[in-house]
Amino acid sequence: MSVKVKRLVNPYEERMLEFLETCINNDYKIHTQVSLCQFCELNGYLDSDLKRFFFSSNVDALITTNSYNPCLVVEFQSSYHDSPEAKERDRKKATLLSLAGVPFLYSRIQDFGLLSLYSPHEEVVFNLFTGEKRDNAKNLIRKYCELSTFAQIQLTH
Repeated sequence: MSVKVKRLVNPYEERMLEFLETCINNDYKIHTQVSLCQFCELNGYLDSDLKRFFFSSNVDALITTNSYNPCLVVEFQSSYHDSPEAKERDRKKATLLSLAGVPFLYSRIQDFGLLSLYSPHEEVVFNLFTGEKRDNAKNLIRKYCELSTFAQIQLTH
């Protein structure tokens, strides 16, 4: 048996991380492939299936403050996420993030170079080629980071 090094992110994830870097300022950091149990902890009863998933699941991108407090999770979606199994994993992850109070967005490239950023409550689509509505996408990322940071400040006072 042998072990070899592999690339941490695929080309789609790399492009998404590059985009996210343009959305945040120096007050935030982006972390990739972070285990849910690294930034969330169990606090009471959790269904055994969800508990197993909690300890075995990663998020694609976690944005934190400079002091490493979680602000936003961004999940990179592709056609792979259209299968029933992947939808169930996404549902479980959304449930756990909601229970923890960590906001999350999905990103997905649609036909003709359109990038969709969406949550259960809103969606922004911008054109990757022309840059049309790019500011709307950046503002959505910033809004979630700032809201989360403000909520954490309120909890500590």
